[in-house]
Amino acid sequence: MSQPASAHPTDKAQVRRLVRGMGVMGVLFLTLSAETPASSVFVILPGVIQAAGSGALISMTAAGLVALCMALTYAELGSSFPSAGGEYAIVGSVLGPAAGFSVLGVNLFNLLLSCAALSLGVADYLAPILPGLSPVATALAALAVATGLGVLNIRASAAATGAFLLVELAALVAVTVLGLSHPARPIQALFAHPVALAPGPALSAVGLGGLATGVVVGLFAYDGYGNAVYLSEEVRDVRRRLVQAVLWALAVTTVAEMAALAAVLMGAPDLTALLRAGDDMISDFTRRAGGAVLGRTIGAGVALAIFNAVIALVLMTGRQVYATARDGVWPGPLGRLLTEVHPRFGSPWGGTLLAGTLSAGLCLLPMKLLLMLSGSGVTLIYISLSLACLLRGRGRAASPGWRLPLWPGPPLLALTLLLLVAAASLKDGWVSFAVSLACAAAAALYYALVLKRRSEWRLSGPSVSDEADQAGQRP
Repeated sequence: MSQPASAHPTDKAQVRRLVRGMGVMGVLFLTLSAETPASSVFVILPGVIQAAGSGALISMTAAGLVALCMALTYAELGSSFPSAGGEYAIVGSVLGPAAGFSVLGVNLFNLLLSCAALSLGVADYLAPILPGLSPVATALAALAVATGLGVLNIRASAAATGAFLLVELAALVAVTVLGLSHPARPIQALFAHPVALAPGPALSAVGLGGLATGVVVGLFAYDGYGNAVYLSEEVRDVRRRLVQAVLWALAVTTVAEMAALAAVLMGAPDLTALLRAGDDMISDFTRRAGGAVLGRTIGAGVALAIFNAVIALVLMTGRQVYATARDGVWPGPLGRLLTEVHPRFGSPWGGTLLAGTLSAGLCLLPMKLLLMLSGSGVTLIYISLSLACLLRGRGRAASPGWRLPLWPGPPLLALTLLLLVAAASLKDGWVSFAVSLACAAAAALYYALVLKRRSEWRLSGPSVSDEADQAGQRP
């Protein structure tokens, strides 16, 4: 896989490294902010409910099982390959460059989609407070500010996002209390007899396709725990702390999102009215259950949470762009620009600016399309990581890093469930899967037709063994 250093367009010795300055709490705050439980509940879970109706709890439970298996897989692979390149570097190291570039095409597109989808969500939750806001203009403004903040020192960003995160979790506690204080139906009914909107006035039973589509969107609601890998070059004692951050991030997110979803579905007096509220259903529920003032207050908290997530995602996307530029993915002067690290803040400012700019262009797409594209992309990335974990072979025993328990059970179970979900959801979501596969094919072709012929690509990055030399450094 390696190429001679003379053929590499960005000499590794000339690329400034990121600085290891964070502990587990800093990584956890940034990872949870990117995973953004409140934003998932208000922006993404309506998509799960629209697909699966009151069976959304079933879909989210299945998606949660996949997420647990994938979090264990991320923890092992991330501790073995601690690179800011994330999934692309992991898969490229295990399955080869063509597979790595396929994942890069899907994953980079997915990160940009997530930034755009969440940025558009800011206006929705500011509208009751500041009516008349343009969703696209607000999204672009949020991205501009988030990109600027993403250039700052990462420990300062972690502190800020941690403070915003507390507001986010408080908003979810309020939603949960509102729903559980006056339940209209038992939780057993949501599992035993799931229903969804029908063409007529009555509700109808949810089919397998609807539940499967709900799982695909639900994967996006949980997604984010693996984002800790993008920070791995800035974490002290990375092999241990990365594992802790990934598993704690999923645990907090699962409890917060499932509690709020169950509370809304149990507490809604009229299930048909809830389902007909569309993308605004969770906000509509809080206004009806808690009154206009509380609804606006929670909405402001959610807007802050969404903006917090945009900051974290732009920051992490910028780090993947930096890592790919260091590997020689981007041509000539652009590649050298994207490896630039800010002399004061220690951040990859070139990659961060590019991430914010590309995300801005995707804000013109409809929210529902953004969510479906993101869900199918996450599914394909998880399939690739599961295969990488299963196919490491002898390298697994020889490489350093944490070992997930009961291997190969978690990645094998995740792979099986992911393939079943993808097959079942193709009827309703084939367009989004086609787009994700097209991104994968385009990236693989770029490697085969351009980089491979020119010998201009190799995986690179700091080894963990030199971590002690950087531990005392600060940006």
